[in-house]
Amino acid sequence: MAERFLADDGATEALGEDLARLTPPGGTWLLRGELGAGKTTWTRGFLRGLGGDPDEVASPTYAVLHRYACPVGRLFHLDLYRAGADGAWSLGLEDSLEPGDRLVVEWAGRSGPWPTDWVATLKLESEAEGRRAEWTLPDQS
Repeated sequence: MAERFLADDGATEALGEDLARLTPPGGTWLLRGELGAGKTTWTRGFLRGLGGDPDEVASPTYAVLHRYACPVGRLFHLDLYRAGADGAWSLGLEDSLEPGDRLVVEWAGRSGPWPTDWVATLKLESEAEGRRAEWTLPDQS
């Protein structure tokens, strides 16, 4: 597990950008954190790291799912707060994803099924005047 203190939204976006560069096509990120913890802010940086426009990113809380185009496939940004752990699949998501797409899931449980074996986790928590990020990448051996 890795961790970093994030002083502000800019640092949160920068972490998303850094981790996007480590995420292979088909990769999935499971995000955890209370409301306002920075999950959507992190996703803005993640999309920038994939070459997409971070200004397009909006919280998927009410829409449940957003799709963003980028030069290296698409980013699917999903919120399971209301849909529950099985909600992704009740949307037919598995039929929409292509091998080059990446998936970011807010309010995700550990269970899937997720589209590939490359599944990373990120937890964001308020700390002092910023937030603490803890993440785990899948075993790449």
